[in-house]
Amino acid sequence: MVTFTVPPLARPVKAGLTSVFVVEQVDCVIAAAGNSVRMGNWKPVLPFGAATIVQTVVAAALRACSRVVLVTGYRGAELASLFKSDPRVLLVENESWQLGMFSSIQIGAASVRTQRFFVTLGDMPWITAAVYSALLRHEEADVVFPEHGGMRGHPVLFHERVKDAIASADPARGSMRAIAESFRISELHWPDDVVLRDIDTEKDLP
Repeated sequence: MVTFTVPPLARPVKAGLTSVFVVEQVDCVIAAAGNSVRMGNWKPVLPFGAATIVQTVVAAALRACSRVVLVTGYRGAELASLFKSDPRVLLVENESWQLGMFSSIQIGAASVRTQRFFVTLGDMPWITAAVYSALLRHEEADVVFPEHGGMRGHPVLFHERVKDAIASADPARGSMRAIAESFRISELHWPDDVVLRDIDTEKDLP
C-alpha cells in the first residue's frame, strides 16, 4: 500500500474568483437506496444548504465526474423526479435495497462504463469536487481511498479490474472493503474530515 499527501485543492482551474474543475471521463456510483431508519426522517430529501442532501452529493460529484449512477430503492420515484431532467444522472433501481448497501453498490457498478469509477454514499454532503479531483490525480492503483486520521473514507476510486469481484460477491454479505483488500490499494491523505462525515442522526445535521 502506498500513501501520499497532496494539497486539498487539487485540479481546479482558476477562472476569475471561481474554481472550475476539469471534468474527467469517470462514472460515480452513489448509493441512496436506504430508508434512513436510524435518522427517523428520510435523509436524501432533507435540506442541506440551498438544496437537499442528495442533490448536494450529486452536484459535487458532477463537478469532477462525467456521470453519476444514482442507485435508488426506498421511495425511488421521488429521487427519480429530482434528477429525471439531468442527462448526466443515470437512475438505477435496487429492488432488493433491504439487503443492504453492498447490494446497491453492486447494481450501480454493473452500469459503470468508464475505466475508473468512484463509489460514494448519498449521505456524505460535505465531500467536495476537490476530493474527487485529487483522487483522480493520485498515483493510480486498483483502489484509491481518501484517508483522514488513520481512517479510510469516501469517495473511493476503483479501477474496472475490481468490477468482476464486485459482481460475483453475495449481494447480502458482500463487503467493498473486503474486496478492496484483494487488490492494489493506495491512500490519499486528506487534511480534514469531510471524507469521513456522514449523516446518520439529527445530531449530524449542520
